[in-house]
Amino acid sequence: MSVDIEAKERRLVQRLLIYWRELAPDNVLPSRASVKPQEIGDIWHFCFTLDIGSVAAVFGHVGDAHVAHLGFDLAGKPVAAAHKGTLLGGALDRLDDVLLRRIPITRQGTFPGADGMPVPYRSILLPLADDGSEINGILGAANCRLPEFK
Repeated sequence: MSVDIEAKERRLVQRLLIYWRELAPDNVLPSRASVKPQEIGDIWHFCFTLDIGSVAAVFGHVGDAHVAHLGFDLAGKPVAAAHKGTLLGGALDRLDDVLLRRIPITRQGTFPGADGMPVPYRSILLPLADDGSEINGILGAANCRLPEFK
């Protein structure tokens, strides 16, 4: 990767968008195989991937920060397993828009913390297509100010 995203940008969402744009020259959607965790570096812990199938989207990878937050790993589980009141559930709220519009979408919102107080978060969903056109994956990330996301 030619851009040192860590040195130029601190925000997770912007760093991942810069990375994705490098993978997507000429507006061709990048493939799932082009995503390299070692190139993403420290933000991979906050990332997740989705495999988009004909029936349901399924989690491929779920970063360590999300596993620690949930207390279990959603890898291999359908997207519906990420409940609306969770960080991942909120991050996936715009999945249908990404699939329809074929563009990255960022979101900020809140989800209820363990104490019932709203926890602000930011997230991004980035479309992936192994053939450069038909979306068959999503690269996403979400973080917040809870200790497991520092």
